[in-house]
Amino acid sequence: MSANTSPAFGRRTQLAAALAGFVALLAGLAIMAGPGNQADAAPGKAVYLGKASAKRIPLCPQRCSGLAIVSGFQAKAGGIGNAYRVPYIGNITRWRIKLGKPTASQRMFFQDRFGAVPQAAIGVLAKKVQNGKIVYKLRRRSAIQNLNQFMGKTHTFDLKQPIKANKGDYVVLIVPTWAPALSVPEACSTVTVNGKTQMKNPSVCKQFNTNNSWVASRDRKTCNQAVTMKNSQPQIDVNSLASYGCRFNGALTYGVRVESR
Repeated sequence: MSANTSPAFGRRTQLAAALAGFVALLAGLAIMAGPGNQADAAPGKAVYLGKASAKRIPLCPQRCSGLAIVSGFQAKAGGIGNAYRVPYIGNITRWRIKLGKPTASQRMFFQDRFGAVPQAAIGVLAKKVQNGKIVYKLRRRSAIQNLNQFMGKTHTFDLKQPIKANKGDYVVLIVPTWAPALSVPEACSTVTVNGKTQMKNPSVCKQFNTNNSWVASRDRKTCNQAVTMKNSQPQIDVNSLASYGCRFNGALTYGVRVESR
């Protein structure tokens, strides 16, 4: 995949239920340097949240799946929890997304159901407890970006106005329409053997699922339902509260740079 950079202006077990046709799911990415997860780093230098997903390849066009009308963040990446939790008071100065490249027919599938233009943004979530339940408040977010020209590429958005984040906040990927920014290994795909459908490599898939999962802005009662505009909504409005009640296996292919302030 090739990489590009442009300025930006202004601002959650199994995969989500299978949809018809070639898309099995609707519901990382590293940005640059440093070994391991840096979610617990000390202030004083920039960290790159999302590093554990660096080698993940988005699913489209092969086994094409993606994200749709949802917000989500990685609960565990490469076996490390809270990979997208901000380690100190800082500023998010850029974010990057790695996208698959759907075929024309795959694009039509997404467009007919979720919108003509693939879009994404990032946001900062604060964890709260309301009536004894965990919810997340969207404190700030970036501008929503049109992803059309970045299909099949890794693209970085430099934030003209950095997004302030507090220690313990989570950085979420917001997808108002759809985006091919999901990765699951081929080992988890199914094959037919002697007329029976089975997982291609159960042991490898199990290990991946143990180490990689994300949470989605959906009510837990809907986790096994195919994604529709009735049971899934992206968290877009600043100061809104949302429950991230569904946990799915997979890696979301985005990352962010956080600088100490």
